[in-house]
Amino acid sequence: MMKLLFGGTAESTEILEFLSQQNIPVTTSVVSDYGRHLASKFGQNVVQGRMSADQMVAFIKENDVDEIIDASHPFADIVSQEAMKAANQAGIPYVRFERQATIDLSGATVVHSTEEAIAYIKEKEYKTVYLGTGSKTLPLFVHGLPESRIVVRVLPTSEVLKGCEELGLVPDQIDAIKAPFSKECNKELLARSKAEVFVSKESGSIGGIREKIEGCQELGMDCVIISRPIVNYPKVVSTIEELETHLKKEVNG
Repeated sequence: MMKLLFGGTAESTEILEFLSQQNIPVTTSVVSDYGRHLASKFGQNVVQGRMSADQMVAFIKENDVDEIIDASHPFADIVSQEAMKAANQAGIPYVRFERQATIDLSGATVVHSTEEAIAYIKEKEYKTVYLGTGSKTLPLFVHGLPESRIVVRVLPTSEVLKGCEELGLVPDQIDAIKAPFSKECNKELLARSKAEVFVSKESGSIGGIREKIEGCQELGMDCVIISRPIVNYPKVVSTIEELETHLKKEVNG
């Protein structure tokens, strides 16, 4: 029997380390080359590429998977929806490993989607926008804000940088650097960009949300936070200890 882990996040590497220590077989499903790089360090199977629910069910049956552990990014809600559907169809348990949310978003303007963030920026007529929202939604911002200068902070991988260049971004619009970031680092990058607003996702304490908001406050600039999608998970854990307890219950019935 084997676990199917949806990963590509910092949490998923912690889970992989734990499962390896417990000698629990696992295959990690990732989308990006960087996700594959992270998961490959633990000597377990890794598959790359997006899967529909039907493809997940086929994989589950072919590989004798007995449970799905979903540690995908909080904003990868489509992956979670498909994984829950697949688990239900295959008749196996599903558990969501959800990084804890940042409760205190005071000092930021909270919106509920990329589209709402774009509408807010247009309303305020910001000329320079600094994005810490990742590369996935970058095309929406670039095409949605043609009058604004976009500066982005993205992972320093060839795949991501190629995508930025294809959108017409030039080197002085790209900060290719890996998290985490201190408040001072955030301030230095934001000040250098001469942006009027910083946009980020509510990616939890591991994403350094408070450091981002406080950095903006000290610079006197607006900070826009996109809240997480609301997903009704059947089972949620937030720590390795909670996951261990859950897996023991599964074993003991």
